Parts: sequence; C-alpha cells; structure tokens
Amino acid sequence: MSKIKSIFFLVALSVIVFISCDEENFGFINPFEDVDYEALAKSDNDSIVQFLSTHYYDANLDDIRLINAGQTALINDTENLKIKDVTQNDIDYKLYVYITEEGKPNSTKGNPTKVDSVFISRTEIPLINNSIAFDPTRRNNKIWWNLVRTFVPISPDERALVGAVNAFPFFRPGENITNNGPITYQNTGKGYVFMPSGLAYPSIDFVPGPRQNIDPLFDIIIVYKLELLDFVENTDHDNDGKATIEEDANGDGDPTNDFSDTSRPNLPDYLNPNIN
Repeated sequence: MSKIKSIFFLVALSVIVFISCDEENFGFINPFEDVDYEALAKSDNDSIVQFLSTHYYDANLDDIRLINAGQTALINDTENLKIKDVTQNDIDYKLYVYITEEGKPNSTKGNPTKVDSVFISRTEIPLINNSIAFDPTRRNNKIWWNLVRTFVPISPDERALVGAVNAFPFFRPGENITNNGPITYQNTGKGYVFMPSGLAYPSIDFVPGPRQNIDPLFDIIIVYKLELLDFVENTDHDNDGKATIEEDANGDGDPTNDFSDTSRPNLPDYLNPNIN
C-alpha cells in the first residue's frame, strides 16, 4: 500500500509541475519568451554601425582591420557598402553588405536572385564587443546552397541564413577555369555580410519541446566572409519549365509565400509542378 501511495504522490507531483509550466508549450518553458526583438534589432544595428565606423578593409591583406591611421571607415565607403532593408517576423532590419570584388563571370550571367542555387565558399564569424577576431563558427569551401527550402534534407552547414539569402544578389559569380583538375574559379564575387541576429539565428523561431536544442548562436550578430563562385541561372526547383523567381503569384518578390493549388494548400508554387 505504501508503494502505491508513493507512486500516486509522484504522479500527482508531476502533474502539478507540468501545469505550473507554460501551458501553451505543453509544459515546456521557452527561455526566450521575454526577449524584446524590436529592441534587439535596434541594438544589433547600433553594434554593426559602430563596427563599420571603427574598421576599414585592407585590400593588401584581404582583411578587415581596426582603424589606426585615418583609413576610410567601412561605413563611409559608400561605393562598396550596400545597405538593404529586410523585414523578417514583422520586424524591420538593416542588412549591411561590403563588396570587395563584385565578380566577373566568363558568360553573360548577371547576379543571382534570392531563390537561385549558388556555389559558394563562406566563413561564419560572430560579432561581439566590436570585434570579429574569433574562431569561425562554421566554414565551408565550395558548397552548393539552395537559397529556398526544397524537399532535400540539409545539414546545418547547408542552411542559408536570411541575411545571406538577401546578400547574394549584390554579387556576380567568377570565371570557371577548371581544366582536367580540381574545380577552379577566378575573379569571383567576394565580400562581407553583416547580419543582425534576426536575420541569422533568431531565438524567435525557437520551439520548446522535450529535446530542446538551444543554439549558442541564438540572437548573436553574424558576419559572413563570402565568395560566390557560380550559380544556376533561373533555377527551377520543381522542373516545370518556369523559373522559381517567376512563380510569384502575388507579385511581392517572394515566391515562398505563394500557394495557388487549393488541393495542396501547404505546397508553395515553386515546388508544385502543377502550377506554372
């Protein structure tokens, strides 16, 4: 009898603990529920502007350095610094892209769209305390990326961040000079992408659950040192003869939010070969 009472007590205690937790998340606590993401967007922008105002690009070293002798700050190099307004999760952000080499392809290829498939190299670095002098959190050398989601499973290294997706259209690919050897490019598009946390690894997307995976890069400003080697022009993800960028029924420039097939309402048009 005492054993039964003990079991009953433990079950009752578990129910009490469960109910006392976050009911919306089935008892699992969201450690980020108190984050003010609009305030974070502003502080991230302030931090990025501070970095751009105190650093310059050293072309000889192909590196960004702290200003020490009156060099032109990145923020004042308006010829190479591009600023783009991006709205994500109903919050307005500024994306900063510094172009060191625009790229010179050996074809008529122009710039990729934000839904094309791209062949890239990238180094990912956090921006903390006005510095990017840290070990890279991720590094990829010559990897194909789909800039939109497809049916193909991908690893974390293959996930294109929102900030990067919006940065690629500023670059052009290089010249493929491969000749019976390793794949080789020259005159590639190169630069740096400064992403506020809301366009990188935002905790706003965190879903509480029994196997919670809290990314250490949540809500951290991320910098990409990026190289665009090549891309598939007019990428067609569903092979229906119509480029993904053109499968934009509502005309807002974003094919990922168009769902025209009433029989398959959760399948975007760019992945639906019956819609073109």
